[in-house]
Amino acid sequence: MDVMLSIFGPTTPGEDAPQVAANLRRAGCNSLLFFTSLYHGYRLILRRYRQRAIYSLEADKVYYKPDLSLYKDCPLKPERSLDAGDVDYVAALTAACKAEGIRFSALIPMCAGERIAQTWPELAVTNLYGSKDRLFLCYNNPDVRRYRLAMVRDIVGRYDVDALMMDKIPQTMLEVSALTGLFDPPLRTVGSFCFCEHCRKRAAKSGLDLEEVRAKALEIADRSLRIPPHIIAALSGQLTGDTEIPLLMLEEPLIYRMLEFRFETAVEFAAEVCGLAKQLRPGIVVQAAFVPPCHVGHDATSPRTWLTIQSYKKYREVLDELLCVVHWEPDVVRFETARAVDAAGGKVKVTTSMRLYNSTRPEEVALLGDAALAGGSEGVSFLGYDVTTDELLQALRAWVDTK
Repeated sequence: MDVMLSIFGPTTPGEDAPQVAANLRRAGCNSLLFFTSLYHGYRLILRRYRQRAIYSLEADKVYYKPDLSLYKDCPLKPERSLDAGDVDYVAALTAACKAEGIRFSALIPMCAGERIAQTWPELAVTNLYGSKDRLFLCYNNPDVRRYRLAMVRDIVGRYDVDALMMDKIPQTMLEVSALTGLFDPPLRTVGSFCFCEHCRKRAAKSGLDLEEVRAKALEIADRSLRIPPHIIAALSGQLTGDTEIPLLMLEEPLIYRMLEFRFETAVEFAAEVCGLAKQLRPGIVVQAAFVPPCHVGHDATSPRTWLTIQSYKKYREVLDELLCVVHWEPDVVRFETARAVDAAGGKVKVTTSMRLYNSTRPEEVALLGDAALAGGSEGVSFLGYDVTTDELLQALRAWVDTK
């Protein structure tokens, strides 16, 4: 059984790579998921590392030493982490994991980059009003593709990695609420679409007129914007769901076609990444981290699969493994795992990723692991080694020993 733990970057101060790998093995782990960069500067509490207990992650800084010659055709170049010093974490950890018999998976945040989108807005998603998103990158933009494909060449071609994890592929959507109010479902749906010149060009190849789609999206958005914000706020419990959207797609077939186009092009991009990775390193496992099929995701945006362009069924022909990220209680873990496994149809491995931090109790670790396996998961993944506690790692080891 595959047991994966994750590390956010230079977040294990005082432990060198061999110590980290040995501790992973002691915790019952045989696979490491390493974030080669982060798309957002999350603030962490590192309880096991008291010398740096409160730590804010760098956004879009890489934790390896890039070969800049690979990025000569890209408008931007990767920047080294300021916190990593002279350490190449990918080089050090791949060697240490190999010595311990631990599979190493390198994570790249494909379609999100907060600092990148703010510094190079021409790479960002463009909404129906012509406003640039400040987090998500357009995967139909050739410069975005060139940059991420160069990063794949850099990591997969130069380091002894066993797997490549595509994160935020593509997960382009609005959050549930803005500073000044909630997005109701129709506004959130049409507000998540990209109408940049590159999407327009690609849509034309699929027989879709994005200007026509934008006109319809503006009409739908205007209906939402006419409702006073206090009315929307009063219905917040209802409007965070999807109940209006099936009817919207039946009544507005152009919106349904737009969603189909988003899936079509996103899967196309994933297939391109997968093909390159396998060309560079035959036998590599290409993975993607997806939100659960039915439940909201674990982060502030509360994404849903149909809006984030993540489908276990649609990607199952081009990827080797999908992580179903369910950071909720055991019943939700079992339900969402079963849904993901059914959609995968045996064509792609499904591994459930769960929460080993925050509100997870030691006695819940076994319940979570058992729920994932009962739902059909072929392994378990926990986030993560650096943000958990010794007590939870011990609970994980105890559960692994029963399997």
